[in-house]
Amino acid sequence: MIPSRLLMRRPSEDFSDKARLTAFLGAFCFFLSAVEYMLPKPLPFMRLGIANLPILIAIDILPFKWYLALALVKVIGMSIISGTLFSYIALFSLVGTMAAAFSMWGLRRAGRGLISQIGVSIAGAMVSNATQILIARYLVFRETAWLIAPLFLTMGLATGAALGLFSERFARISRWYALAAGLPPVEEEVFAERRPGAVKAFFNRLSEHRERKEGKGAATKKTAKEKAAAARAIRREKAQMLFPPGPTALAGVIVMVAFLSMQSLPAKALMLVFFALAAAGLGKRFSLFVTLSVTAGIVVANLLVPSGKILGSFLGLKITEGALLEGFQRAITFEGLMYISKASIMPGLNLPGRLGSIVAAAFGYYERVLEYKGKIRPGAVALDADALMMRVWESDSIPASAHPGQKKDLQPAERLKKGTGLAILTLASTVAWVLVFFLR
Repeated sequence: MIPSRLLMRRPSEDFSDKARLTAFLGAFCFFLSAVEYMLPKPLPFMRLGIANLPILIAIDILPFKWYLALALVKVIGMSIISGTLFSYIALFSLVGTMAAAFSMWGLRRAGRGLISQIGVSIAGAMVSNATQILIARYLVFRETAWLIAPLFLTMGLATGAALGLFSERFARISRWYALAAGLPPVEEEVFAERRPGAVKAFFNRLSEHRERKEGKGAATKKTAKEKAAAARAIRREKAQMLFPPGPTALAGVIVMVAFLSMQSLPAKALMLVFFALAAAGLGKRFSLFVTLSVTAGIVVANLLVPSGKILGSFLGLKITEGALLEGFQRAITFEGLMYISKASIMPGLNLPGRLGSIVAAAFGYYERVLEYKGKIRPGAVALDADALMMRVWESDSIPASAHPGQKKDLQPAERLKKGTGLAILTLASTVAWVLVFFLR
């Protein structure tokens, strides 16, 4: 249910700038999205939904238009961070997020305080996953998309309930939430929860043990994973110096249209290999195992709906020519769009208009979140998250990166590098369309 404190709303001048508040919450969507991105998932477009937490919190804070703006900022920012802006994954995210946002807002308002954030969160998660299944049915898996529905909906139920519980607790004990919603200050008794009980003490001891264990020998040797990450960071830094974000994104759009226009499956597969190598060379994440496993999963899913000439059978599964070709076509298209997006989306990409400035401001706050030196303890997540939000909010009004129009003068060497980068982008775009005309 809506906290009784909501009945005593008082507007706060510090939170009257809804654009700033939207950007601030958007930054936490980015942060939670980055955390979620690192978590293992059974399917590439499956999301646990933890990045929807700021949207859930914003239901009782932001007016409707700013609430929808936050949902869009979340989708755009997540796509830029993960490098999936031009891929199917961005479409899944957009449809799922907007469906969840509309359903949660409508249910919260229709319930008039009778439906808790737990119920709202579960409803949003279920609607989001259902819409993603529908999109997957037409773009990736055909009729077999319904086979993943039980897994999707079960995860939606679990994560929706967990996020709802956290949101209820956060709204009850958070100083930042009280200020943002115009509520009376949180009573001092609430902070008695800072005293660790049995569960919190257990998590604190577990965290301390893990830190001591990880600290042993960490300074003496680097793992292969850490070395690979360091090398990838160097390549990424060099790429950012060579390729301007705006023209690179435009080149990505041109190449994407050419890729989608390609009819020849071998040529399309060849372009996929090039896109993957380009993304890896630019310092973006690349996993051959993930690429091959996703491709295999999409192909197998399409084989479950036989069509065309029977080529053979494997473990009772009929392998038909039509289903096999369509499976490879869908898989290569899916992965190709993914790697085009990864290769062409650079940090610092500024979008036009009011929404673009809010996204830029959100990235400014996001950088501050990443610079936060405090700890988020497993036994006191809500309290530590509140401390983080208060610290970032009180830093100053608008991050410097919220003003994308300010351009710095480039040195001659930098101009030469940018010019070289533009020449490479032009060449790549031209070659892509030449391949379309000669190999279609």
